[in-house]
Amino acid sequence: MASHEDGVISEVEEKITDGVGEQLLEKGFVTLDNIFGKEISTDFFRELQWLFEKGHMLPNQVQFQTSGGPVILEKPNIFEVDMHDDKISKLEEITRFQWLFNNADALVKIFNKSMPSLGLKEGKKHRTVKLQYNLGGGGCFPWHYDNPSRPNNRGLTMLVYLNSEWTDGHGGELELLPFLEANVSIPPLMDRAVLFLSDRILHRVLPCRSKRLCFTLWFDSGTVNSDDDVFLKAKHLQPSAVDILKCSPLQRVLSRAVYQEEYEQSLLECFGYAEGGGESSKACRMSLKLHNAHLQALLKNAQIAEFVEHLRQLKPNASRTPDEKK
Repeated sequence: MASHEDGVISEVEEKITDGVGEQLLEKGFVTLDNIFGKEISTDFFRELQWLFEKGHMLPNQVQFQTSGGPVILEKPNIFEVDMHDDKISKLEEITRFQWLFNNADALVKIFNKSMPSLGLKEGKKHRTVKLQYNLGGGGCFPWHYDNPSRPNNRGLTMLVYLNSEWTDGHGGELELLPFLEANVSIPPLMDRAVLFLSDRILHRVLPCRSKRLCFTLWFDSGTVNSDDDVFLKAKHLQPSAVDILKCSPLQRVLSRAVYQEEYEQSLLECFGYAEGGGESSKACRMSLKLHNAHLQALLKNAQIAEFVEHLRQLKPNASRTPDEKK
């Protein structure tokens, strides 16, 4: 007899239509509501809440490699746990997340059937399931790509939200920024899934003023970060290449410079304001220092710097002179 979970997987497969696959590959993202159903999503919420209350979740940390060695920064008010942690995955109280972690290959098969070009890999070592609890108090994430470059292998991100009481004013929306297109803000509603290409969609989490629960699945791909995805060439630094950059992971090379102010503001919100220390906080100063060092290294190349200025003028609502607007 088929289990309830098997039925849920079948329902997920019905939601991943050809149209959904086409939208994901064309726009880079898609939103699906009621992805797992009320019963299972409610169980996910209860298990995540239990993990937090029992002290199993740890503060979110991000590590940067610098010339002076690795630097670790902590995001205030955000706690996470990874299902690859044996101490967590063996807990008897989280049976739904155990099921998800152990059976995520079923999702890989569904995605590969609908979108074979993704080339997603099966097996536990090729996926990550991370659970997150945001306390509020301004907790947020700055602009980033889930797959910034080599050696990362992530091809697809699947975010699932567990917030039945979310309302306008709570914050914590997922904000997507397709390259040189308008921002897209997505409320973190209960049982809502957001799928996006890990190497092509710049995104952040807006400051959260109420608790916010979610989990993320990352699926590795065998087709990401080829030379054509990673190495910018002279032919890409021409106005004729703009449409290519919009749908290519190459945009990652230029993103921080094109969206310089947006990156800086999101870093201030994440590492400064949430601590109550503003720009003076140590983590905030370090994050801005690393950001500026990246920009300086990139913009030393005069041709890149000139092309970046061209791209900045193509952003929606960019400030232009009357002649440039014609």
